[in-house]
Amino acid sequence: MNGEETRSSYRFFSGTGEEAKGFLYALAGTVLFSSKGVLVKLVYGYGIDSVTVLTLRMLFAIPFFAFVLYRESKRTENLPISPKNYRNVVFLAFIGYYLASFFDFWGLEYLSASIERLVLFTYPAIVLLLSFLFLGKRAHTVELYAVALTYSGILLAFLPDAKAEGGKAFLGAGLVFLSALAYSVYLIGSGELIPKLGSRRFTALLMLWSGAFVIFHFLVTKNWKILVEQPWQVYAYGLALGFLTTVLPAFLTTAGIQRIGSSKASIAGSAGPIFTLFLSAGLLNEKITLENLAGTILVLSGVFLLGRKKERQ
Repeated sequence: MNGEETRSSYRFFSGTGEEAKGFLYALAGTVLFSSKGVLVKLVYGYGIDSVTVLTLRMLFAIPFFAFVLYRESKRTENLPISPKNYRNVVFLAFIGYYLASFFDFWGLEYLSASIERLVLFTYPAIVLLLSFLFLGKRAHTVELYAVALTYSGILLAFLPDAKAEGGKAFLGAGLVFLSALAYSVYLIGSGELIPKLGSRRFTALLMLWSGAFVIFHFLVTKNWKILVEQPWQVYAYGLALGFLTTVLPAFLTTAGIQRIGSSKASIAGSAGPIFTLFLSAGLLNEKITLENLAGTILVLSGVFLLGRKKERQ
């Protein structure tokens, strides 16, 4: 590490109060969001299917986002949303949160929470590949090396699940990968809209529309009475999923990025797979194997390389 990098790292960890707040906000958002898979696995223990759990999550989250959107609509400095931008928000809500969440919750029916978090965490590599294939972005050697590290880590960490569960583990991993792919499309598309709409208004509107898609899916495929026939523990998990792992992380992460930038916030985000690994072991009795640890290190190394490359550009 050269002198400039040392000074930069020192400024990051011992800088202004706003920088310290930003890092804490980003870290708190990561920890809360990473708890989602564990809570979903716990509620599955009550015999609830993925669509019902996802619907409960959004029903508890919608009032909070509706309140935020109402507050934002009262701000005189916010310009009206053009029809084109509104259509783009609806599309991103369908792709980035409805489909991504649906595939993720479905995949968790077959996959351990720790591996789910690792597969989801490959989205920076997917964004890079999509940008290279469809946006004409040039891929550098270090980026290709980072992608190779990331997916090597996934394969290594996935081995214990594949041996124990067989085809179910592959199905779960495939569904969670589709979730990461959908989320990557959302990330690429949201970059232009957030500055135009403002982060809070964009997030609230996006989540309300994704909630509408989820509820429509439930009403078409399930009996609405399922929602009122559950034990209180299921509703407690639904509230935790809606508020603690959806609403709070969305705004904490945004607050962190606003203070320290996306590149530094990604450092806090790297704690997600590690936190999930140990939380899953503590609450779900999932075994931590050498393959899990080694795979997690490889994935984090690959994502870290991508983050460093982005920061230097």
